[in-house]
Amino acid sequence: MKIVIIEDEVQTAWDLQNSIQQLQPDCKVVAILDSVEAGLEWFNHNEQPDLIFSDIQLGDGLAFEILQQVKLTCPVIFCTAYDEYALRAFQSNGVDYLLKPIKQESLKKSLDKFNLFKNPKTNYNGLLLQHLMEKITQNFKSYKSTFLVSFRDKMIPVNSNDIIFFKITDDAVELCTKSHDRYRLPYSLDHIESMVDPKLFYRANRQYLIACHAIKEVENYFDRKLLIKIDQLNTEPIIVSKAKAADLLKWLENH
Repeated sequence: MKIVIIEDEVQTAWDLQNSIQQLQPDCKVVAILDSVEAGLEWFNHNEQPDLIFSDIQLGDGLAFEILQQVKLTCPVIFCTAYDEYALRAFQSNGVDYLLKPIKQESLKKSLDKFNLFKNPKTNYNGLLLQHLMEKITQNFKSYKSTFLVSFRDKMIPVNSNDIIFFKITDDAVELCTKSHDRYRLPYSLDHIESMVDPKLFYRANRQYLIACHAIKEVENYFDRKLLIKIDQLNTEPIIVSKAKAADLLKWLENH
């Protein structure tokens, strides 16, 4: 089996190559590519391998530039330093990922998963790779860091780090800052939720989107619901439903 490694950290690439050959001695690493430019050059002059191990961020760009421009159809196992929470969205369809530092046990599971593709009954094609890359690319999107708000004929920039929460009020959405200033926004709360980093803001209920740094404490509430208390601000009770309670606690644990 022929393997290509796309990795700009030399020691990481060597370690990965050694680990692969220990687990599957019949495998041959035919190339180690350390940049987008080197990848495009190699794939344009060589046959596609049976499998690719690819880092996501390279020194001159994202590895997706290689995968998209040369129209690869072989399976790819992504290797990344991004945490597991961010990667859940695209762990699917027979294309796997490895978290750095790469553990031998995880590598073995990924190779075992790849071997399933050799079964003619396993349905793998380029569309699955494209679908996976689209999901991964979404995680590299730039989240909105500043909201431009209107106040007394002026436009004021409000940094997302200064925002305590977004709230639906009287059929409009307002944001509240650490200094307790409130400004109305021309967006729906659903749209704002898609604009901000989900690691920093949590949709507590239909009315509130809350910043993690603003949560002072969480209390048990009636019927296994949760009650969120905001730091230094008296607000109406912010209640999280029983269905979302476990998800909120898990989200808080990752901060």
